Amino acid sequence: MSSDAWHRRHAIQIAAALPESPEDALIVLELAKELVTGFLQGTQKAAPLERERGAVVSLSSVSKGANF
Repeated sequence: MSSDAWHRRHAIQIAAALPESPEDALIVLELAKELVTGFLQGTQKAAPLERERGAVVSLSSVSKGANF
């Protein structure tokens, strides 16, 4: 598989997971770009103030009394 085809396949996978709204999709892509250029490359900048005040969403939860 050529490098171009590999990148296109990953771009399609990412695009399939984006919100339907073009505006929301572009926001998600910009945040993903910040992750790549900051966190993954080790040069993370401080988050802008408007993002610091945003809601925190838990990606997992455990209810009381759950048996694992």
